[in-house]
Amino acid sequence: MKFDVVIVGGGITGAGLARDCALRGLKTLVLDKALPGRATTAASSHLIHGGLRYLLYDRLTTHTTAWDAGNIIRVAPDLVTRLPILWPVYKSHLHGIETVETLLEAYDGFQRMKGGLSHLRLGPSAVGELLPAIATGGLVGALSFDEWWVDAVGLVEKNLEAARRDGAELRTGTEVVELLRGPGGKVRGVRTRREDALEEIEADIVVNAAGPWVDRVAALAGVSIPLRLRKGTHLVYDKPLTPIGLLLEAVDGKRHIFVLPHAGGTLVGPTDLEHTGTPETLRSDEDECRYLVDSVRRYLPDFPENYSSTRVGARPILGQAVAEKLLSREYQVLNHAERDGVDGFVSIAGGKMSDFRLMAKDTVDEVCRKLGRGDDCASHRIRLDGQPVTSIPHFERPWRPLKKFLRHHPRLRELHALAYLGAGFGTHVLRRLAGGGAVSDAAAFREHYGA
Repeated sequence: MKFDVVIVGGGITGAGLARDCALRGLKTLVLDKALPGRATTAASSHLIHGGLRYLLYDRLTTHTTAWDAGNIIRVAPDLVTRLPILWPVYKSHLHGIETVETLLEAYDGFQRMKGGLSHLRLGPSAVGELLPAIATGGLVGALSFDEWWVDAVGLVEKNLEAARRDGAELRTGTEVVELLRGPGGKVRGVRTRREDALEEIEADIVVNAAGPWVDRVAALAGVSIPLRLRKGTHLVYDKPLTPIGLLLEAVDGKRHIFVLPHAGGTLVGPTDLEHTGTPETLRSDEDECRYLVDSVRRYLPDFPENYSSTRVGARPILGQAVAEKLLSREYQVLNHAERDGVDGFVSIAGGKMSDFRLMAKDTVDEVCRKLGRGDDCASHRIRLDGQPVTSIPHFERPWRPLKKFLRHHPRLRELHALAYLGAGFGTHVLRRLAGGGAVSDAAAFREHYGA
């Protein structure tokens, strides 16, 4: 049997691709060597977010992420829940409360794209009322913002269900061991192994959506994708330990971690460490687990040290070794015919769950261009249950030529972000000096978020 498209990888990227391809009338097959969504996707923080932290060095990625997060929330309303997050600020922190509020004021401008609410500023007494267990010594106050908790594995499953409803096929426990080649070296399909059986499957286009394994699949075509893996570990507690989300400066002052309500329990993390091995060798270690526990207990002294389990995933990031903050969180669609002289083969690399739908759209746009057929993208107009999206606000994506230019000039990308934040900080200070900027109490917080 021959397919228009064979997709290698059944995580959230591959699942989103399958749905988009099927909606456009392409005969599609998804292959996953294990169970879809149980690897990188399952090990995530389970947030559909707008990219708050990217505002410090990559403003356009925040814009893009928030823009598509809104589309995801509209097509999967039954899988997402609004999650208020509190960001406490202490005198000892590197960034003071005015700086943090400036960042959240900038983020407010993107929140509306994803149905988010504006931030609130709270004094120490309000923070103590909301979180009686929090340490109050040196506490200046807190800022709040909201993101969307998502059933990440469910999001994969529902995308694949929708794809199959429109004619796509899924094969699990099926590993791609070879790319079939035709005249001129064109990729014409895949050879798979399931248990001990080998099978050849023909396709007009093979799309590599293998996440942390994307470089390994690319190597089957004789092409190289420079990929870095960042290990992220979460601690899983089987009890609910916080009524709201928390964003806490870690014990070393170098990054922030989440404490999140999660599926009746609590999720703490992630770490963010370079991983030089393969995805199969990912393991949490005692030092990073201790780092997470110590970071939380710095603010919540009674937080339990004993956790139920850990989840470890690898975030694939494109590019060579540079300063961590200059690493691009963008995705790239790689047309290997133009890039490497290998026709019939496309890879999607990088990115994150919060813009998986846009990753799929841009990839399938390229697939349709190569095939010379396929309908326009409809993944933002049809919910995962097949019903139409009733209302789609009009927000523009960032200007793509500028985004592409800044991707290749990371220092300019950072300066572009800092210029906006610098102007915002000046406006913020003037407003505070003029007596503007309200400080909310706990009751206002609960009313604002419906908590």
